[in-house]
Amino acid sequence: MNVRAHCLAVIRRGISAFAASDRGNIAITFALVVPAVGLLSLGAIDLYGVQSSRSKLQDIANSAALAGANELGLAVGDAVAIERAQAFVAANVANWERPPSIADDITVNTDDGQRIIQVILNGHSPSFFGNLLPPGGWKYRAQARAITVGKTPLCVLISSDSGQKILNVRDTSRLTAPQCLVHSNRDILVEGGSIAASQVQAVTSAAGTISPTPGTGGAPINDPFLNLDLSEPTRCGPGMQNLRMASGTFRLAPGVHCGNFRFSGTARMILEPGEHWFIRGRLEISENARLEGTDVVLLFDKATKFDFTDNATVNLDGRKTGAFAGMVMVSARGNQRDFVITSDNVESLLGVIYIPDAQLVVEGFKTEVARDSAWTVIVARALQLNGSPSLFINANYEASDVPVPPGVGPGDNGSRLLD
Repeated sequence: MNVRAHCLAVIRRGISAFAASDRGNIAITFALVVPAVGLLSLGAIDLYGVQSSRSKLQDIANSAALAGANELGLAVGDAVAIERAQAFVAANVANWERPPSIADDITVNTDDGQRIIQVILNGHSPSFFGNLLPPGGWKYRAQARAITVGKTPLCVLISSDSGQKILNVRDTSRLTAPQCLVHSNRDILVEGGSIAASQVQAVTSAAGTISPTPGTGGAPINDPFLNLDLSEPTRCGPGMQNLRMASGTFRLAPGVHCGNFRFSGTARMILEPGEHWFIRGRLEISENARLEGTDVVLLFDKATKFDFTDNATVNLDGRKTGAFAGMVMVSARGNQRDFVITSDNVESLLGVIYIPDAQLVVEGFKTEVARDSAWTVIVARALQLNGSPSLFINANYEASDVPVPPGVGPGDNGSRLLD
């Protein structure tokens, strides 16, 4: 029998006993004892409700801490994890019939290199006795701490938070990321193709053939490279303008390259190590041409993009040092063009493809993109796959000396509570 039922039974027995008594002082006894018993019983019922609320509040704190720790494990900022925990608390309180007043205090701290999320919930319920007993009403507290466990690297981040079909896989296209996380800050729509990853999640909706079952309603992941300096150059390098080749081999030194760079036929362009800015034009690799480079990053200003088409072969390894370490392709902020890959031989794009305001389009037939890369990370405004290409995202970070920039790549996932 619970406390509430017991208290009501005590009241009923007390009333029955007094009603059956024929002593002369029954009126006095009844007047003195029954109110006292009633008050004690009602106080016990009040206390039972507080204990129940305290227990439920602890359950919410535990679950919110675990949810926040999961976000910490996705290589996101502390603010995202805190927002996720706060959203979890708010959702549970919204479904709580007659909840107490709750104030949350959620923080992320670091202990021996391990990020720990702490959730403190302070509850307040009015007392049955007009907040006189105890003074000010009932106050109670729930506290939980959690850390991440396991590993799920972040390898595809689609950053737009508006519009529809922001991550769109059509026809018989395939996006495969067997060891890492695919995340959209908006929606994911698979129309005839498929997505297979270690984990898939979207902030709004996800539909189509997606494995495993995608999570939805998650917190957005902020652009991890928002503070990267992408100041565009204003001058062209000496003699590096409007280059066109259909045969032979050309070595391109790092620097600023203006206008259109078109390689077709059997031409081969080798990028020497360093930073290559392409401005005021287009980089086109078509037919059977080849584009190669190790320890390089290709940067595009607001007016420039690349097109890899036909049977062009592309093998690029990202920068190993400097401000763009870990990057392989980057577009300036404000560049809203479509970066298109239709070639069947884009074998290696080792590093981060960072096009924050642009869309990456992969299309064609029998196209396998990036399969030979030890690892690839895509951070783009939008991603679209058309036709029957296969975009393969590896996550073998230890197999390459190209460093993974902070904010993406390896990150703990899963969570457990601390004592």
